[in-house]
Amino acid sequence: MTTATRALVPAVLAGALALAGCGGDEPAGLEGGGATPTQQAETTGAEAEPSGEATGDPTSEARRDARGSDAQGDAPGIEICEPGEGKTVTMLDDVVIPEQEIPAVPEQTVDIDGETVEIPGVDAAVLPERIAEAGCIVEYEAPGGCLGAVEISGARIPPYTIPERVLPEVTLPDGTVLDEVVLPAEGREEVTVEGTRAEEVCQVTDDVEAGEAVSAVSRPAISRRAIGQPAAAQKAAARPTEAVGDAALDGTTVVDGVLIDGVVVDGVVVDGVVVDGAVLDGYVLDGSEDTEIAEKEGETYYTTEGDVLFDVDDATIRPDAESELEAIAADIVEQGEDLSVLVEGHTDNVRSEEHNLDLSRRRAEAVADWLVEHADIARSAVTTEGHGFAYPRTDNSTEEGRAQNRRVVITVTAD
Repeated sequence: MTTATRALVPAVLAGALALAGCGGDEPAGLEGGGATPTQQAETTGAEAEPSGEATGDPTSEARRDARGSDAQGDAPGIEICEPGEGKTVTMLDDVVIPEQEIPAVPEQTVDIDGETVEIPGVDAAVLPERIAEAGCIVEYEAPGGCLGAVEISGARIPPYTIPERVLPEVTLPDGTVLDEVVLPAEGREEVTVEGTRAEEVCQVTDDVEAGEAVSAVSRPAISRRAIGQPAAAQKAAARPTEAVGDAALDGTTVVDGVLIDGVVVDGVVVDGVVVDGAVLDGYVLDGSEDTEIAEKEGETYYTTEGDVLFDVDDATIRPDAESELEAIAADIVEQGEDLSVLVEGHTDNVRSEEHNLDLSRRRAEAVADWLVEHADIARSAVTTEGHGFAYPRTDNSTEEGRAQNRRVVITVTAD
């Protein structure tokens, strides 16, 4: 069996890291605007559950359900936050703006010239709880040798209105008129920001000769800026004290002045978010001529052209391909015993989807069987998948491109 070693090819991350909260227009009245990423709970597939607030409030999902008719929409792109297969959803912390009570101005009862007069006040009001949606980060699964797409949803701060409050005009028995006092409605419009996305990137073998290094690939950092909704205030107003009545009858009655307190609603900020860039390092696997090797976060990927392993439209390993698989097997054995192995088959787009799915599955199973037999890997540790032409590395319009897309990827994970 050929001894295999790996040589790291240095990689440079392309693209600059954008700082959250920087760039873009800042809402009026919002100072600072610095943003820091927040650490949240991760959810994967159908088991995903959004994280709750640190104060013990309901979960983000439950709060969104509770907004009711006052919601007037969702954050842009918030639908990507729904759990599903093939992605990991990390919910960001929503900002809860608590319910705010506006106290009533009580009625007055006065006796004027022997007549009891009710002077109306102002009813209490409530600004309902609002939820500023921070959205989520979604990381999409990708086949071996690729960095999956990543996406940040949009965010939204909902609108609100401080209602108009009116102290009505009152005409007293002696003809005195207590003027109407009106506090006009105040409020703020909704504030939104669009999400952003970095697409999947994969290593390719264009112009790479046998035994040469396969270049690293990188996915750039992405960011979503912070948004803010400035504070709003409804100014206080007052009706002055009046002395009324006929002093010759029962004396003068004092009608107390009334103060309607102002209302202030604080501003709200939804922090910016940054997702760091990622790099898939390039490698050369010594002892093999047609296999690329790459590592990422505890996983090792071996990618071998299908034409090296199999004849056209066939799933039987060629005898002259065993040296390639021996080099891979030797490298896997060096990684220890507690390993799990995923073998994925890929094809070009010649012939039907059904045919290529079947071919890719049979090829993956053939390689898995060979590894179990020659690399001393337990069958229970090996799984297979066939993708057909669902994940091309490059364009299928040329023969060179189709040859690159016909491949088998072995992913080894340390348990």
